[in-house]
Amino acid sequence: MVRRLVSLLVALALVAVACDSGGTASDDDVGAASGDPAVPEGDLYLPPEPLPDGAPGELIWAEEVDAPPDAQAWRVLYHSESIEGDDVAVSGVVVAPDGAAPDGGRPVVTWAHGTVGLADGCAPSKEASVSETIPGLQEMLDAGYVAVATDYEGLGTPGVHPFLVGESEGRGVLDIARAAQHIDDAGAGDEVAIWGMSQGGHAALFAGQIAPGYAPDLDVVGVAAGAPVGNLPLLLDVASSVPDFVGFVVMGGMGFAAAYPEADVDAVLTPQGREDAVVVEEQCAAEVLEAFAGPVEETIAQNPMDVPPWPALLEENTPGAVATDAPIHVFQGSEDALVPEFVTDEYVGRVCELGSVVELVIYPGADHSGVFEPALGENLTWIAERFAGGDAADTCPS
Repeated sequence: MVRRLVSLLVALALVAVACDSGGTASDDDVGAASGDPAVPEGDLYLPPEPLPDGAPGELIWAEEVDAPPDAQAWRVLYHSESIEGDDVAVSGVVVAPDGAAPDGGRPVVTWAHGTVGLADGCAPSKEASVSETIPGLQEMLDAGYVAVATDYEGLGTPGVHPFLVGESEGRGVLDIARAAQHIDDAGAGDEVAIWGMSQGGHAALFAGQIAPGYAPDLDVVGVAAGAPVGNLPLLLDVASSVPDFVGFVVMGGMGFAAAYPEADVDAVLTPQGREDAVVVEEQCAAEVLEAFAGPVEETIAQNPMDVPPWPALLEENTPGAVATDAPIHVFQGSEDALVPEFVTDEYVGRVCELGSVVELVIYPGADHSGVFEPALGENLTWIAERFAGGDAADTCPS
């Protein structure tokens, strides 16, 4: 869809740094603050067309929004990179304490949200309050951090969100930390902690995994992941056998098809399921799950693990294929039906064998959504310890 925002292109050209959008940005391309960002004249979520040149993490534009007391906040549109290497516009929020930042800038916590759906209206940055977008926000501001949160590629912005496509999510998570550095008043430094839950745990793990190669300008001190999607084939078996979870399979099929042209969703869904999948484009996760909460066979024609290239794509988007340089903190509820404990145990076992430093904390009696609140304080303490340079606990077998 052509955006009638041509009048902004001249102004944007003055603040954009030209780069080759097909490759990873160099240290010189990112990280430097760039003063007052351009302000959108229309809908922030509709990028100019053609998209002006910009390195991953560079701002396209930003607008101030209401913030908690003694803080300032911006809704932003920034450059990121698709798995095909294309320059894409991604939205999110940046929140920072008021006042001057310390020398070297403020530490940054980049939050990766759980599943909200694929429809643009579900983008977390569209919430009325940034406190609803980023959990634990006040505690992070009190600690002097800049808190940032991506919507991920295709959520809020044009295109279909590549749901559970790990590199896409991870790049969005890292690039918004870079984007914060382009807002002088935020005072963001290059020291970054990554924190996510559920789908966001998956995104956080991929962000930590790819950071040394994709974002070497960022000093990632740690990755905290709650009930992460740590093994897609195992979770597919769970989701495709429980009527209440079949909507996740449909969202996954649509998201993978958006990222991989060879992923034929028609080979996985029944004709009725394919027809009903229009709800994914229009409604958020709760409505999608409700729409498909009938007999599994009405929606799923074949197990994706039996239909190439789906098995290879699911393996490719399972985190833990390589070691993560930064320490990892994984928290999990023992009564989680959506991401069962055995799935998280399998992920942790794999990354331990690769030599990563991993701490696994189980919360007895907590289910999938219920684990976050009891884990909140421990997560914030763990993040503070990483910024302080302390040694991370390691529960991997010695």
